[in-house]
Amino acid sequence: MTGRVVPAGSTPVTGRVVPAGSTPVTGRDVYFTGVPISVLVAILAAIALTAFGSALADINVLLAIGINLIVVGGGAPTVLRWRKIPVWRWPVYGVCVGAVISFVALGISVATTV
Repeated sequence: MTGRVVPAGSTPVTGRVVPAGSTPVTGRDVYFTGVPISVLVAILAAIALTAFGSALADINVLLAIGINLIVVGGGAPTVLRWRKIPVWRWPVYGVCVGAVISFVALGISVATTV
């Protein structure tokens, strides 16, 4: 944004320069690409955590619960830090939803097998 002066007390609308002849990205466009990424990452995270937890539950249920809490608790600070980066916010939402789905599925699985 060289050569452009923003008056005192006002803020620029966007921090990006939009080339002539192109259209700026709208909120609808961001959701159009971000939501499918979140869904895909949620599915992958749910499958991975559920498979890991069910394999551990075959050995010992308390071991499965403890290890899953350690894995999710250990990764949470890093993942939540990535939430502030615009490109990574969508995969972060997917990982959070996938972890919740996995814990619900593991809870149902353990409750029905005991």
